[in-house]
Amino acid sequence: MLSTKDKIFQSALDLFASQGIQATSTAQISKKAGIASGTLFVHFKSKQELIDTIYISIKKNAFADLDENTPNDSSAELQFKEASQKIIKYFLKNYNEFIFLGLVDIDPMVSEEARAIGFKNFEKSMNNMKQLFKEGYFREIDFDLLMQISWSTTETIIKNLKLRNLTKPSESELNVIWDIMKKSS
Repeated sequence: MLSTKDKIFQSALDLFASQGIQATSTAQISKKAGIASGTLFVHFKSKQELIDTIYISIKKNAFADLDENTPNDSSAELQFKEASQKIIKYFLKNYNEFIFLGLVDIDPMVSEEARAIGFKNFEKSMNNMKQLFKEGYFREIDFDLLMQISWSTTETIIKNLKLRNLTKPSESELNVIWDIMKKSS
């Protein structure tokens, strides 16, 4: 049984993913959660706080364990592919969270404070990627641009797998992402 706060969270996420963040009112969220309108504000001070809470939660859950269970002596390719596979599988299982992140990329409704907290949840993974970049494993273009291109490709694969009702990427799909990243031989 979900707590009232969890019902609000899940209802908001479902509505944001289906109709957009700005188009979703707190009254709609309360109605979907089966609570009185004022009850939402007992748990979240504002719609902004609710948005930020969802964002931070997604960043924590989706990106927190990317480095776990991957031996440090693994090849750069294996480390990258395992991290990519974890992200893809997570978002296929939690597709509304994936939709939500896409929405806040288009219309930045997340506060700078929440973005900073969200980044902390995958800072270790990003630092590992930067180290691999410095060591020459990745293409020699701007690191942030390379990460954006890789993420765009990952998003496309997630959408395609979801359309085909699949729960994990194939090796060839992971190879596509790796081929974008790796330094040409």
